[in-house]
Amino acid sequence: FEISIDWSWLLIFFLVVSTLAAGYFPSLRHHFDVPTTWLLGVAAAILLFASVLIHELSHSLVARRFGIDVRGITLFIFGGVSQTSEEPRSASEEFWMAIVGPVTSIGLAVFFGLLEAVGIAAKWPMPAVALVGYLSTINFFLGAFNLVPGFPLDGGRVLRSIIWGATGDLGNATKWASYSGQVFGYLLMGVGFAGIVTLGSLIGGLWLMFIGWFLTGAARASYEQLVVRQALSGVPVARIMTTDVPEIPAAMSVRQFVDEHLLRHDYACYPVLVGDEVIGVVGAEEVRTVPAQMWDMTPVERIAHRIDGAYKVSADDDVWDALSKLASPDVCRLMVMEDGHLKGTLGREAVYRLLRTKMSGM
Repeated sequence: FEISIDWSWLLIFFLVVSTLAAGYFPSLRHHFDVPTTWLLGVAAAILLFASVLIHELSHSLVARRFGIDVRGITLFIFGGVSQTSEEPRSASEEFWMAIVGPVTSIGLAVFFGLLEAVGIAAKWPMPAVALVGYLSTINFFLGAFNLVPGFPLDGGRVLRSIIWGATGDLGNATKWASYSGQVFGYLLMGVGFAGIVTLGSLIGGLWLMFIGWFLTGAARASYEQLVVRQALSGVPVARIMTTDVPEIPAAMSVRQFVDEHLLRHDYACYPVLVGDEVIGVVGAEEVRTVPAQMWDMTPVERIAHRIDGAYKVSADDDVWDALSKLASPDVCRLMVMEDGHLKGTLGREAVYRLLRTKMSGM
């Protein structure tokens, strides 16, 4: 699977390096010179994010052990996240997938702590001892922080698995784990604000408030996502697909397409066909690539956006799975295919209508 780095990771990387080089390592009173503290800062930041990657790899490996496909791992400003194709199917799977991350981080803390002890006994250079000492401490705090029982932290997932296992109700378990995560987020924001007011710790206080704000929003969004998933799961695409979107022959001129279809309907895009085969889609965005004076001479086939599997679903597919494809900004509509033939199309508006109907009945 793919390991990617979000741009926000670079921001936190430079922040960690500067904080360690200008604050942490000089505070150890080992009288390191400035170049040494900055080298230690860079090395510690790289190894910290390597530790975060190992933490996320442990989640991914356990997920694969349970037969759950892992699309990739993304490192970002708050650490990392493993992107799985589906949620755990049982409380026990949820528990083991969640708990392995903190256990791995605490295991790394023990490993680096032993290295520190060996380094002190063997009289390693003090910069090396300071480096492994920092890695031991930060991995312990990483593991402990992730054990906080608030969604979406690992500890929140552990809490959800326990409630889920005890009650058999995933929705209720997610709701309470989400509430716990929101309470912890608000608590962090309160502590950060108090630190600014009472201690004058502007940077530290703002950072805690920022983390608390992120956790609160993520906890709320996690529960809302489950509600949406439960509302859409089990509904086949065939129930809400549209069959009245005009099919555009590839040989039709852009002028005819604009006059007869684009100006008369509100669809974001239209399927383009050669015979019975869908070769692409066309909409206003594609039309804008051709000067108006060329519309009469340009066939739609020339400007059609070619599609792949990301644009296609079957009539029996789940609406929730279809929504994951529609989430891509590149996908204007999904082509509902059966035995290689176009049976209809599915747009976001149809999914939103179904969701509003389902939610109003809850």
